[in-house]
Amino acid sequence: MIAAIGLGALVGAVLFALVLHVAHPRPAPLVELARFDAAHNHTVDSQVAAVEPGRSPASGLPAVVGVWVAGQLTRRGVSHVSLRQDLALTGRTYEQAITRKVLFATAGLLTALLLLVVVPAAVGAALPTGAPLVVAVLLAAGLFFLPDLEAKADATRRRAEFRHALGAYLDLVALEMAARAAPAEALPAAAKIGTGWPLALIRDTLYRATRAGRDPWQALSDLGQRIGVNELRDLGQLVSLVAHDGARVRSTLTARAHTMRRHELANLQGEAGKADQSMQMAQVLIGLGYLLFIGYPAIVAVLNF
Repeated sequence: MIAAIGLGALVGAVLFALVLHVAHPRPAPLVELARFDAAHNHTVDSQVAAVEPGRSPASGLPAVVGVWVAGQLTRRGVSHVSLRQDLALTGRTYEQAITRKVLFATAGLLTALLLLVVVPAAVGAALPTGAPLVVAVLLAAGLFFLPDLEAKADATRRRAEFRHALGAYLDLVALEMAARAAPAEALPAAAKIGTGWPLALIRDTLYRATRAGRDPWQALSDLGQRIGVNELRDLGQLVSLVAHDGARVRSTLTARAHTMRRHELANLQGEAGKADQSMQMAQVLIGLGYLLFIGYPAIVAVLNF
């Protein structure tokens, strides 16, 4: 009895820790921007920490193991470009993501072994040889990729928000240039209109590019590459080629904004179509259930006659 209670408490504690890691509280947009900025400033420090775990500012054995694993993957050429782009929008570093992956996999492995070895032994049941280990490995592998799926879902939502704001921003830049403003002035002036996190990120990127003496279009292209927004990356590269001609830049911005709005409209129409199909399927199931409810007494009466 005591062993069963202790085992249940241990499994509950592990599941509770997993829930806390998955369902983490959502920070404010300004806090997320600060984390994004901090990750951008300490890129070099993170790379050094990945090679030398002793210099990592993270504390605790899981963080040290995560940093070590991230460093080993980087040394062996495992870049995880898609994961890094997703993490750039979620406020986490690559080392933190690897730490969570290792924690989830270890917790899943230990939990499965406890449930499939201790519980059958306590009740006197016997499982096939090697079955607990196979199930534990499969569960650990599934939980190992759970942070990737979480980051992908969160980053997809944020990219949609960024693309929506980017189309309006390009129109504002074109209007600023139509009012005889130079691109160097139109870009930050248009970014000052609005309080959302996408425009705040663009303002921060342009400010840093100005302070560093970089081309603003190249800075925006690097931002698009970093967060996985291909529209911004391609736009920065395209405009850099015709930056000397203000009219061509303005027409390029207007055309790209129009294309992004059409693409967004097509996506919305596709989502509406999927929702409509789901609603039709629900209606069909409700109709079948209603017919079964009406016809059940008659069927029972015929069978009992």
